Formats: sequence, structure tokens, C-alpha cells
Amino acid sequence: MRQDLNISKTVYENDFVMVRVDKTLKQMMEEKPFCRWDINYYLPQWDNLINEIKQGKVKVKFIKDYFENNDWLIATDHVRASRDEHEGPRYPIEYYSPAGFNFTGYDIYDIPHCSKNAYERMKRAQVYQYDVLLGGFGMGPTGKSILLLHKPADKAIVGNIFIIRTGKNYSPFVLDTFFKCKYGQAQFNRYKTGVAFNSLSNDEIRYLLIPDFSDEIVNHIEREYKKMYAFHDKAMEAKAKGNEALYKKNIETAEAMLKDLIARTEAVIRGEREDVV
Repeated sequence: MRQDLNISKTVYENDFVMVRVDKTLKQMMEEKPFCRWDINYYLPQWDNLINEIKQGKVKVKFIKDYFENNDWLIATDHVRASRDEHEGPRYPIEYYSPAGFNFTGYDIYDIPHCSKNAYERMKRAQVYQYDVLLGGFGMGPTGKSILLLHKPADKAIVGNIFIIRTGKNYSPFVLDTFFKCKYGQAQFNRYKTGVAFNSLSNDEIRYLLIPDFSDEIVNHIEREYKKMYAFHDKAMEAKAKGNEALYKKNIETAEAMLKDLIARTEAVIRGEREDVV
């Protein structure tokens, strides 16, 4: 394959495989932080969205650039029966999994549990309030995120989930909102690989581009997010009481509010509006 040509197809006998129509192979390899022999990685639909945020009104930075070291990102393991570790309601340790991810937050009234020996092996994955949990393994969970706004138990871990602990370096409310918007999802869709099992790597997460909003916009996103989460909380309370109708009403309200916040955040990134309020 010649690297000095812009091509749309690579020919193998009578079969055609699309590569790109607007960039040479050399250009593609030079502009990416990772070398990938994966057609999905180079699909224009992802680059078009990522270029929108690069060219938008709001400055963007790699998430890694907000931190001095790498302790903000924690990759986790999972309970292993081969080590005599167990899951189930009779065990004492809260064990957060992607199965509990709702669009608006975690299902706190259906938290799985695991054995103490699993916690002792994986306690570096202790989870705390205000952690952003990011699914990084599996066809469904990869690229899905939630912000943990309730306070977990003193001993609580996650399984097959990345923990992003931003502290004061970046707003977790903004991060979860951005991850859920189309610009965050475009990056997850570009990076994730696998035929039967998608995954993300530590380095790929470190090189995610995120918006550098003004303090005023950050404060407004946080305020609107908390308004939304109040309905998520009401939904969880209704679920705990077995009130399905009230649960559905509140969770639908929360979902609508979050989708609206995401749309307003995207508009700010593109420069179509000054703020989310």
C-alpha cells in the first residue's frame, strides 16, 4: 500500500476493504496517540465528532493533563472462584458491577455483594462517593459511566470497572455528563476493540479529550446535575418500597433532565450557546 496516496479502498482480489478517503496511512499513524490496525479506529464518523470538540469554542485537554501522577485512574479485577472468592447476597462486602448502571446513576437498592477474601485481594479498588465509574470490559458496559453520589459502605469494591477519582482537579459531575454526550461516546467507540468482548486500556482512558470549561459553567452543570439526581434518588426510594409506578415516573423525569443537560453541554462545546442555563 502506498503511503503517499489518499485512498478509499484496499483491493484484495475481488474484495474491497474501506480505509479512508481523506487521509494517507502516514497521516493517520502520526496524528494518533496509539498505533492500531483496526478499521473501526479510523472510521471518519468518530474523527468528525472528535474534530468538532477540537475546533469548538471550548478548549479541550487530555484527561491525564489534569493530574500530576496516575493514581486518579484505577483499573480493577473481578471476583475469582478459582481463588475461592464468591458473590451473592449472603456475603458482607458491597461489590459494584456494570449491571447496576442506570443512565442517571447507580441502582443503590440492588447492590451485589462478595466475600471478604475478594475484598482483601482487591481493596485497592475501594470505591468512594464522587467516584466516576467507567465500564471498560464487555460488549454492553464498555464506555458507559455513572457518578457515584451516594456514600458506599466502609468496605466496598468494584469489579471490571475503571474508577476515575478526580478530586479537586476536575468536576466529576462534568466528567460524567461529558462521557455520556456524543463527543465522549465517539472517543469510546473509536478506542474500544474486540470481536466478542470489547475493552478499553488505561492509556486509552488517559488520552481521552475532555472540555476545559470555565468555573461558572462547571458550577452550572453541577447544579443542574444535582437537580436531576434528586429524581434518581426518589426513583430508588420508590423501588425500595415496591412502588413501580412512582419509580417509573421519577426515573423517566431524571432521564429527560439528564438528556437535556447533555444536549445543552454539547451546544456549549460547539459554541452555539454561552452556558447550560
